[in-house]
Amino acid sequence: MPRTGTALLLCALLAAPAAWAQSEMSSRLNQEQMGDIEPGTYSAGHMTFTLDAYGDKYLIRFPGDPEIYVLYADHAPLGGRALKYDSGAVVIRVAGWGGITLYTDAAPGGVPAERTGDSLPPSPGQISLFDVQNAAEDEAEHLAYSRRVHLTFNADWNALAGDTRMRALCFDAMENAARGIDRFVTNAQGRTAFARKIEQVRMELGNKPLMFMSGKTLNITFDVRSGYAGRASSRGIARALGQLLSVPIPN
Repeated sequence: MPRTGTALLLCALLAAPAAWAQSEMSSRLNQEQMGDIEPGTYSAGHMTFTLDAYGDKYLIRFPGDPEIYVLYADHAPLGGRALKYDSGAVVIRVAGWGGITLYTDAAPGGVPAERTGDSLPPSPGQISLFDVQNAAEDEAEHLAYSRRVHLTFNADWNALAGDTRMRALCFDAMENAARGIDRFVTNAQGRTAFARKIEQVRMELGNKPLMFMSGKTLNITFDVRSGYAGRASSRGIARALGQLLSVPIPN
């Protein structure tokens, strides 16, 4: 079935950094401090989180949240750094002198964070084909029960049966997609637009994370080679749905 609408590149919603005039001092600070983000466990007020290096990106995890978020680094003034979700929202700011501030939905103004210890980087679990298929049914049932949104999740089960890495990332990408849809349809306008236009979510292998429509099927691709960075976060999914269905959604 031909694609309809414009394919949205997920994990690439970050706006290009604004240009600014840098003094000789800020340039020197930037050179000295840009890489000074230390992985580990952190405390920020009543919140804790773990931060791990992932190539030129970072992984952040919060207690009680099963999702592993990929953060993308961007320059900030005076040698600082901003770490952003794939939706474009800033989650961590690192000052040139090393101070770290965490931004969350509950604390949009930011909370100072301090490193409290080391962390163990996450790794994909052993996922069976039954696990993926069971997740597809569970997520559909959850959305129907909690949001009154009726849809099915699907994938190429034959391809997944013979590839361990593909199964693990498909499972992760599907869980993120379901959380992103749930996030999107909490908005009444979003729920109406979604229910009117989408009946199925299909997870597909691709060379980058994309989202596009084929009839009433929402196609979401994931890239096994890129690991965690090869699938969109729930925030990225919700943000992309807002663009695709013309419903404003905070990032």
